[in-house]
Amino acid sequence: MQRSEVVMLLLPDTEIPKVYQSLLPLLPGKTVGFAHGFAFHFGFLERLARCEYFLVGPKGAGAILRARYESGEGLPGIYAVAENARPETIELAKAYAAAIGCATRYLKQTTFQEETESDLFGEQVVLCGGIPLLMQEAFEVLVENGHDPEMAFLETCFEAKLIVELWMKHGPAGMTQKISPTAFYGGLTRGREILGSDSKARMQKIFTQIRNGEFAKEWMKEGSAGAPSLKSAYSSSKSSQLQSTYDRLKKSVID
Repeated sequence: MQRSEVVMLLLPDTEIPKVYQSLLPLLPGKTVGFAHGFAFHFGFLERLARCEYFLVGPKGAGAILRARYESGEGLPGIYAVAENARPETIELAKAYAAAIGCATRYLKQTTFQEETESDLFGEQVVLCGGIPLLMQEAFEVLVENGHDPEMAFLETCFEAKLIVELWMKHGPAGMTQKISPTAFYGGLTRGREILGSDSKARMQKIFTQIRNGEFAKEWMKEGSAGAPSLKSAYSSSKSSQLQSTYDRLKKSVID
């Protein structure tokens, strides 16, 4: 550590401030890197004048990045440097991104603020909040109305993956030409009933809680208490009918 020039803090957001504080005497003169700007942007660590700071993150989960890297591929990536960073720090960030598979096809420069806000918002509203909850509740509605769980899973979960792939390949307009008119009309006329006319306003509320630091403080408090909400949710998820249906179908349908 004393002889290192670069220190990468690739840790959970709630753990970074404690580890950073323990390393504080050794950090002056070094470059400190992150995979996410949470702790740095929201001020949970002391910024040292004699340190350089950067972040590099994949646009996808770390497990996916690793799998893509091992197969010779990668993921789109982003990088950012702190204000008044030296040119060498920018080049270091780019080189690190290339080394871990974040620059094989697309690498975009951003800021600590933009990366942090957009990452949290995407997770909460779409990736880890909206989509999984939508699939789960749609699955439950079909099962509660007498449908076989495996049929419900195929329709509301498995096909969700396929429709996203279709959307990514052909774009929002192109996808409408690849699905049936019945599906297009049904989604057009019923989708808004699920989201509600005020969905964007509710998204804006979530974004405001991210930007003003309210969510950051809430999450740090949850983490310091041992993350009881996460443990409870994880336990419920493991014992759910949706999980058991997934387990039955995984080898034959998904793998």
